[in-house]
Amino acid sequence: MITEAKFKKALREMMLSSPLRDITVRALCEYCGSHRQTFYYHYQDIYDLLNSVFLGEQVPGFAETAEPEANLKAIQAYAKDNFAFLRAAYNSAASELPDDFFFSKVMTSYFGYYSKHPLGSLSKEGARVACRRFARMIADEYSYLFHNQEVTPLRFDRLMNRYLNVAKERLFPAIVEATAEERKH
Repeated sequence: MITEAKFKKALREMMLSSPLRDITVRALCEYCGSHRQTFYYHYQDIYDLLNSVFLGEQVPGFAETAEPEANLKAIQAYAKDNFAFLRAAYNSAASELPDDFFFSKVMTSYFGYYSKHPLGSLSKEGARVACRRFARMIADEYSYLFHNQEVTPLRFDRLMNRYLNVAKERLFPAIVEATAEERKH
């Protein structure tokens, strides 16, 4: 296993039992059997490592389809499977990292699809605006659910499934319509 992968794996595992603020470079290096100098060769600090985790994070099933709805399901499955890690990340000083991760995945999927398939009367820039607004709302819902300590993985899955169904059926079309109206004026 390459060094960067060892550090990423160790951080993910340590975050399951300790808050990020309590994880030191020394403890991380001891956990994965590496030297501190090796860590600092690759990363500036623990937050830089966590950023690297999210930058390289792959969502199973995401790249296999261009269909936005299938990608939303893949993102939801990823979130459920990585619930404890994501909750720990959201409840750390680096909470913008998982938020940006979900936003970029939804934005990439929706705009990637709707830049090739016309979205009503919207121009490509109008489609970008609509997809950005939708992605922001989806990312905000992930953030809300992960910050709520009463939400379990099973409840998260049910609530997110319900939200995504409504979002696809009602929210996205309403955003597209509102964006089209704005573009007229």
